[in-house]
Amino acid sequence: MGVPHTDLLAGLPAAGMLIDRLIDPDEVAALVTYLASPLAAATTEADHIIDGGAVKTA
Repeated sequence: MGVPHTDLLAGLPAAGMLIDRLIDPDEVAALVTYLASPLAAATTEADHIIDGGAVKTA
């Protein structure tokens, strides 16, 4: 929304970034669709981070 794509990427932590692009809204929608479906019935107490590997987790 007015911010160039390259400026957004420059603001992300480079170390550990698994993909070199921003996450597509369709990727977020796919996870939400899965979590709201019966397929996720056995998924309990899980964190789902959709950041392309930008944030390091333990």
